[in-house]
Amino acid sequence: MDLRFDYLNYRQADTLYIGGGTPSVLSPQTIEQIITHALKVFGCKPNVEITLEANPNNLNEEYIKQLADTSVNRLSIGIQSFSDDNLLLLGRVHTGKQAETCLELADKYRFSNLSVDLMYAYPQLTNEQWIKNLEKVKQVAHLSCYSLSLDPSSKLYRQIQTKKYQMPDEDQTIEQYRLLTEFAKTNHFLHYEISNFCKPNRFSGHNSDCWKGEPYIGLGTAAHSFNDVSRQWNIPNIHAYIQQMNTIDSPKEWHEKGLHTLFEQEIRTKTMQVNEYIMTSLRTMWGCDLQYIRDRFGTMFFDVLHHKIKTIRSEYYLIENNKLILTENGYLLADRIASDLFFDETA
Repeated sequence: MDLRFDYLNYRQADTLYIGGGTPSVLSPQTIEQIITHALKVFGCKPNVEITLEANPNNLNEEYIKQLADTSVNRLSIGIQSFSDDNLLLLGRVHTGKQAETCLELADKYRFSNLSVDLMYAYPQLTNEQWIKNLEKVKQVAHLSCYSLSLDPSSKLYRQIQTKKYQMPDEDQTIEQYRLLTEFAKTNHFLHYEISNFCKPNRFSGHNSDCWKGEPYIGLGTAAHSFNDVSRQWNIPNIHAYIQQMNTIDSPKEWHEKGLHTLFEQEIRTKTMQVNEYIMTSLRTMWGCDLQYIRDRFGTMFFDVLHHKIKTIRSEYYLIENNKLILTENGYLLADRIASDLFFDETA
């Protein structure tokens, strides 16, 4: 932290997110030490959102009880499913019972700002089981739901390659997504990003800032950072990372010696910036602010984008207060629509 304190140009942080792997393997006391130092180094704002990622198998009662005495005020639990068979298929080490128990314990120790991750569109997940999973989380504050993205190094990937299992087709994936959005409406979740839903005023501040293009800093192996001018991503090898970090004594040395040894960097052109804004903003209920495009990137980008928008089928979007917002049908094609609106680097 001390080597990166100047990355955000001394801007106070709105959120602190302890994730990337399984930080809940650390003791609550160690987590509190990390938080205390981060608040000191980055000068976080009052009432800062402090999230801890955790897996159900790490969240026993004693752990959650101690965690309640720390500064953590938001939990994000990677449950994925409440079915033991499905969890085994997905390579998860916790059980459905552990998942249910950790939700009960989070409520007992008053972690009211609770987020749960669930997964859909994977082999053997029936619509009925998907609905059962959703019903178990209808009282949580925040819900993140993702279709399965296969890791080529995973056991499930190999099983699909050998035809032991079959991925659901596009129609089944769309049906489970529609079941999700219907569940969200019925249970008063706001669908504020393609994969994210929340009860009133329970947005993920951290994720929302990222989608809105706010700067952020990532610390540790494989962590990403963004300061509006450039993107950086740290090397993924933890042993090489630690070895190299031991040779760095100052922020100046981080910048001078770290490039290509500790991190890679990409300087963003104006075209890259506008394309990234289009891609991330269209994922949210706030949409793509066309006036912001004009003010920040210029009239040429604004005029060309207006022309491109006319090529999109009207059922996929609407324009409200000069903002381009995708409909529920548009969300299903968000990546394709964003790609159609992208500018070439020659623009």
